[in-house]
This record gives sequence, C-alpha cells and structure tokens, in this order.
Amino acid sequence: MISVFRNYYKVSLALGIFFILGIALSLYVIYSIPGKLKLAYGYQPEFYNVYTVLAITFLAGALALIMALRYKKEVVIFKDRALEAEKAARQETEQGKSTISLNNVITNLSHAKSEKDILDIGLNTICKQLEAGQGAIYVATEKDGKRAVELKGGYALAIGESTVITYEFGEGLIGQAAASGQSLYIDDVPEGYIKIVSGLGTASPKFLLIVPVKDKQQVMGVMEIASFASISEDQRKFAEEAAQLVAEKISTKAS
Repeated sequence: MISVFRNYYKVSLALGIFFILGIALSLYVIYSIPGKLKLAYGYQPEFYNVYTVLAITFLAGALALIMALRYKKEVVIFKDRALEAEKAARQETEQGKSTISLNNVITNLSHAKSEKDILDIGLNTICKQLEAGQGAIYVATEKDGKRAVELKGGYALAIGESTVITYEFGEGLIGQAAASGQSLYIDDVPEGYIKIVSGLGTASPKFLLIVPVKDKQQVMGVMEIASFASISEDQRKFAEEAAQLVAEKISTKAS
C-alpha cells in the first residue's frame, strides 16, 4: 500500500516539474507573440491585462500543485509511521502469546503434592514462561485480628530460606494488592528497588507485576514478578489467570 503512495508521489512530482516548465514556456511564447506579429511599438499596455490574468492563473495552479505534493508526502510519512507502530505492537503481542500457556501451568500443578509444592511449582512455571528475572509468592495469614501476607516461596531470590518477610494488608505495594484484590503493574521501577544477584553481579529490573492469588473473591496470597523486559497486557492477563489456578489448586488440596 505504501509503495503505491510513493509511486503516486513520484508521478505527481514529475508532473509538477513539467507543469512549472510549461508555465515558463507559455509565458515566453505569449510574450513573444507581438514581436513575431511585428506589431507597432506601443502595443504593450493592451497586453498587460492578458499578462496579469495568465500570471495569476499560473501562480494559483503552481501553489495548488505544491500544496498537493506536500500533502501527499505527509500522507506517505504518516502511513509509514502508523504501519511501523502497528507492526511493532503486533510483534510484541505475538511474542507474548508464543511464550505463555496455561496448559503448562495446569500440567505442572497436577504433580504438586502439598501446598508448598503448589506455590513453588506455580511461581516457577509462571516466571519461566514470562522470562522473569525474579519472583516471590506470599500467603495470606491472620493473627490477632490483623491480616497479612508472608513470603513462602521465591524464584531467583537472593535471600535465605529462613528469612521472614511479611506485609500487612494495605502496606506497601504487596499489601495494596492483597487488600484490593487487584493487580498492580509498575513500568518504571526505581533503581535499587529490586536487586537480582547472580555470579556475574547485580542488576535492577525495571518492570514489576504484582498479582493477587485469589479463588473467586477470596485473596489467598500475592505473587510478585520482576522483569527486565516490559510485560505485555496478554502476559499480565496470563499471570492473573495462572495465579487463580494456583489458588484453586490450594483450595482443592485443603478441602
């Protein structure tokens, strides 16, 4: 489609050049007519009106042609940019869809034999499919009438197994997700907010997805996923549905 517009633009440009050359040639021919007819000196004033009308006509035509050519060029540029943006969005969506599958989550969860297995398998499967750099899963608890979520599993976490991390409902991003039952997505995580440690050093992810683990309306926990690449809308939806599968599996085991 764009190539057609470009061809039209080239043809229009060529016609515009011929039009301008034609104007110049026409003015010369008209100006030469009296001399070729050997009219007596003093005829010039009689042709002033003709020259003026022709000049205005040619000038208006030239301006109209220039404006039309500029508009065509703008249309081509706009079309190019629109198609490039559409192509990039389509590639991002297709890439996100190609790497995620709820079937993998269901299959892996079927092998879980305890709540701990469900949490670990669910979190690891989701993080691997999203190609996340780090993940954590928290389980809802209640003590002395206070509801909180406590860290129960991690993916590439640089903390010891005995480390206890809890957030009350409403406290911080994790507590907010637990209290509202709604996912949170941060696409500009401050430097140093999260650290991923490996044998090659440390790095800070820029994208953070926090998803409540809930069965129907009951919040059973929270899943936190950190990534170096943006998390598409399809991937966020996948994480929410996968977290629900984890919650349902826990409910089934408990009953």
